[in-house]
Amino acid sequence: MGDPYEFDGATWDELRKAVEENGGVLRIYMANLRELQNAGRLGIHVRNEISRRLAGIGLGHLPAELPSYQENEVVLFQLGTPAADVVEAVRGDNFARAEGALRRLNTKGDAEKLAAIAAILNEE
Repeated sequence: MGDPYEFDGATWDELRKAVEENGGVLRIYMANLRELQNAGRLGIHVRNEISRRLAGIGLGHLPAELPSYQENEVVLFQLGTPAADVVEAVRGDNFARAEGALRRLNTKGDAEKLAAIAAILNEE
């Protein structure tokens, strides 16, 4: 799939726009998120705050728990999108929702999208 996006923005709003401009899904390094947070280390409190900031600008992330090393990659996605529905359904206990989200993918003939999501989930 290539290298992670080289995000060089300085604000959370610029990050949100970058995700939107990349089809609602963007893979970047944790170092980018650490820099946006103006943090020196990616301790648990910093990672939790990053997760809250992302949610505040309408973004979710994979993996569910942000990694503690700046070299690790994360996938950001827009909340409220079909991709977010699938990720949230698969993560949660609402099997009816998961079934519906996966069925919508299959009936749209988006087998390639489903394979890409499965590959991302298998990387965790």
